[in-house]
Amino acid sequence: MLNYHSIYRFIFSAILLFSLSVPASALVINKYDLPDTIASNGDKPELILQGAAVRSWYLMVKGYIGALYLEEPTSNPEEIYASDSHQRMAFVMLVSKMSARRIANAFYDSIQLNSPPDEQEAMKDDLERIFALVDGSMKKGEQAVFEYLPGKGLRIEIAGVEKGVVPASKEVFNLFLRVWIGETPPSKSFKEQVLGVAPAA
Repeated sequence: MLNYHSIYRFIFSAILLFSLSVPASALVINKYDLPDTIASNGDKPELILQGAAVRSWYLMVKGYIGALYLEEPTSNPEEIYASDSHQRMAFVMLVSKMSARRIANAFYDSIQLNSPPDEQEAMKDDLERIFALVDGSMKKGEQAVFEYLPGKGLRIEIAGVEKGVVPASKEVFNLFLRVWIGETPPSKSFKEQVLGVAPAA
């Protein structure tokens, strides 16, 4: 017959075993799991989820989940811009279907709002090459990735399909970052959530 101490040890061991067997997930938004880390792969270092938020249109339509992953985590936008480390912007679609071109057009419009005209003009050719790779369509739950690879450029992935890497400087990637964490983000709460200074809703 089991005594109380034996029962306690059995329950404690079972709880510990269960907790170790269930993988941890840093964030769940709209029933989608966002991993807290992206494992290192080859010459790519481990990336850590800084924060994530839902981008809504017209205050009603949920368009996508935006997630920011950094090699060097920080909630300070200026430090993110200044860092020549591996950085990733990931988009998880929340609408039933959307063309990648629509996302590109929306980003281009937001770049114009958040970056000085002279910077846009200086990086015009790079932007054209980047947006030329953004094609096809995306369904709900699929992901797009804009990723800065130090010393290589900006990598594009749409719905799991590698589109290519455009040789570009960190300053070019900063144009994209400012869309989310610049002076005119989708909303104040979106910026705060992506930077990890406010909890995701």
